[in-house]
Amino acid sequence: MQADRGAGRFIHSLSFMKNVDIDPLDVQFGLAHDCIRACIFADHIQKTKPKASAWPSLLDMCYSDAIMSWNAIFGTDSQDSHWKNWVAKVSPPKNSPLRPFHRSMIVSCLNTTETAWMHYHQRMTEFRNKRLAHFVHAPVGDPPNITWALHSACLYREWLISLVRAYQDAGFSVRASEKTGQEMLEQFRAQIAEICI
Repeated sequence: MQADRGAGRFIHSLSFMKNVDIDPLDVQFGLAHDCIRACIFADHIQKTKPKASAWPSLLDMCYSDAIMSWNAIFGTDSQDSHWKNWVAKVSPPKNSPLRPFHRSMIVSCLNTTETAWMHYHQRMTEFRNKRLAHFVHAPVGDPPNITWALHSACLYREWLISLVRAYQDAGFSVRASEKTGQEMLEQFRAQIAEICI
């Protein structure tokens, strides 16, 4: 009985979250940063092969975070956080040379084909659905490589920064990261290198 009342108080204390405005732009940047950071951390841990016994588990967590955050942006377009839903709500300002984000940009950035991207997308969403968000007791093949996840998330982040700057140029008061993509990558590499030796 005591546990029930405690749980009720805990759930009630979370009710403040219902009234918190969540900035969709912050969500987009946050998911892109999570994916990029997780990819960089996982790559460093994999290449370094540190001796401490916790590192393989941390590698798995970083890999899982990369897959989950990538899927939040690029996976199932029924999610509010999917880039297609964001782009449908926020297009570049009039007279801006910036084009709306589109799958063709990803395909071009990765120097691949539409078919190869769709196959990768399917593997990433299937792995998320059958191994991370849920567990299906059936073979799912090898875990997907996260290199394209890193590149597509970096591309999307750069587009988001360009979108914010286009709105700033049009006279809107919108904030954007001053950090270039390369500076962000170097920061994440330095963070993991500092502790993973």
